[in-house]
Amino acid sequence: MRRSRRAARTAASVVAGLVGTMGLAGTVAASASPPPPLTVRQLRSGAAHACIVGGSSRPRVAWSQLRNPILAEPSAGVKDQAVVWADGTWHMLFSYVKDDPSLAGGVQWDIADATSPDLAHWSSAHPWSRQPGVQGVASPDIVRDPAGRYVVTYQSDPGGSPPSSTQARLYYRTSSDLQHWSSPHPLAQGLAPSPADRMIDGALVFTGHQLLVGFKYSSPTQSDVFEIARSTTGRLRGPWRLVGRPDIAVNGGTVENFEFLVAAGRWRLMATSDNLDQPWLFTLASAPDRAGSWLHWTDGYPLAVPAEPFNTGPGISSIGFERANSAYLCATGTSRGREVYLLYAGSSELTQFGGWGHAAIGVARSRDLRHWQVPSG
Repeated sequence: MRRSRRAARTAASVVAGLVGTMGLAGTVAASASPPPPLTVRQLRSGAAHACIVGGSSRPRVAWSQLRNPILAEPSAGVKDQAVVWADGTWHMLFSYVKDDPSLAGGVQWDIADATSPDLAHWSSAHPWSRQPGVQGVASPDIVRDPAGRYVVTYQSDPGGSPPSSTQARLYYRTSSDLQHWSSPHPLAQGLAPSPADRMIDGALVFTGHQLLVGFKYSSPTQSDVFEIARSTTGRLRGPWRLVGRPDIAVNGGTVENFEFLVAAGRWRLMATSDNLDQPWLFTLASAPDRAGSWLHWTDGYPLAVPAEPFNTGPGISSIGFERANSAYLCATGTSRGREVYLLYAGSSELTQFGGWGHAAIGVARSRDLRHWQVPSG
């Protein structure tokens, strides 16, 4: 999700050694209908992670009208996007980064939402109200729970950590319509008992047999690692027990910005390399029923997102610019040959907004998860 300063330095050494509530024209967007509960069979097939909600009309994508970036803000960086098509509308949540010299790091991180009928025309970004007790919030991921509710996971304190002994923690909120969200609830925070422990990039897994969460963890004695935990009750409130660390290493480091989904009939992990901020796709090596299965991934490869002016700059991606950070995969169907869309954050520099860059959100599409096309509009 967010490239750390330490990760940037590591990326440089690796190289040296080697993507709300208001609709178009100011009209209020229609509320999404509460989705129905999901069966165990649907959960096992990945329905809770589908970006196209069952019962919705076929998603509209005005591809010939699209031009990257599809979403940009003049006075804020936008990234870490997650998207759902429901009741004829695209709903996107994303990190929203603005300058604020009064805060540690000089920036304020919020989560904002925007809506679109076709990915080409977007409402104004609408930041969430500030969450009491934290400096900021960021990095949303959206899934549905067995009851059909939308669940967004996210993290606190991304831009700094005042008080200095308090690091980022995971939270979640729920909604029946993607517009009105519950109050925040802590998520698996018992897995980071020390004030100096850090948890970011939480992403849930609902399989029908268990509830898991993937996240990135670090502490003063532990560098960044990708971890999986299981709820022993099958409920969001836990308690949560650590399963282990997935067998994934990329560019001499771990991965972040996790999204679990089913694409082309297989459970996948969409993630960003911690070093060099490149999008990678992995396939679950075995059946999803056992918690330990989620530690084993295969066939990982980087996604070759085409360069455009908004995501190209001098130097190296993740050091001088961002090509395709925080990538999010939206599969319009589970069968092979169906179109999938990749939303990602790009920036031509990494100097604005406290060094995170004036990020904007682009889109590419593919039919085989290998070859990616960007809009020419």
